[in-house]
Amino acid sequence: MKKIVIMTQEQLKKRIEQEIETYEKKRSEDYEKEILSRQIDVSALQGQINPHFLYNVLECIRGQALVYQVPEIADTTEALSKFFRYSINTRSDTVTILEELENVRNYIKIQQFRFKNRISLEILFDDQDNQVLSGLIPKLSLQPIVENAIEHGFAHKSEDNQICIEVIRTKKHVNIRVSDNGSGMSREKLEKLKEKMYAKALPDGGKDSMHNGIALYNVNRRLQLYFGEEYGMSVSSVENMGTDFEIYIPLKIGI
Repeated sequence: MKKIVIMTQEQLKKRIEQEIETYEKKRSEDYEKEILSRQIDVSALQGQINPHFLYNVLECIRGQALVYQVPEIADTTEALSKFFRYSINTRSDTVTILEELENVRNYIKIQQFRFKNRISLEILFDDQDNQVLSGLIPKLSLQPIVENAIEHGFAHKSEDNQICIEVIRTKKHVNIRVSDNGSGMSREKLEKLKEKMYAKALPDGGKDSMHNGIALYNVNRRLQLYFGEEYGMSVSSVENMGTDFEIYIPLKIGI
């Protein structure tokens, strides 16, 4: 038999206020998630006229490169095409960790062409674990971190630029560590970056928002909106030695 709970008028009022507060918070978080997702779409679509036109042109360039036996250009063009397709695809805001890693591979291939193979990428994970790479993560969570390493960590290095992505699974969680051997940051610069990453609201982007911590704020906030406030991203750095970003998320397997 179901137990009937009788509340006083004051208790009922408090219960209603709590439910309203919960509803408003959920609606606010959903709205913020939508705004951040749309920011990524806008960044990816800026300058786009017709994606099919872009893909067709890239495929023609790749075909010509193969005809003239220039495999490096053919491979880079293919990587660029896949990178754009991945960025522009709006079928879902979340992807598998495997898909996100493949996008980073394509991004690095493009950058290797740009920097004449002075950048190397290593991806480490337990190849006996059949589930970890099927875990879900917001799309374009890793690429902004890798881009930050290239644009900042390697800005003053000409050789031996290494990025390592390590996927570590615990029983219910996944840690993804992105490490570089770049120039690192002073304690002061690190604290300023953390202030932007962990800000309560979107910081002022200025003229170069992709390279001043705003993109990293976006990544961290989206992780929290998808998985909860207890999850997100941390950063540590030692000047002249490198920087580590670590993403901490629950292991959620896609259907």
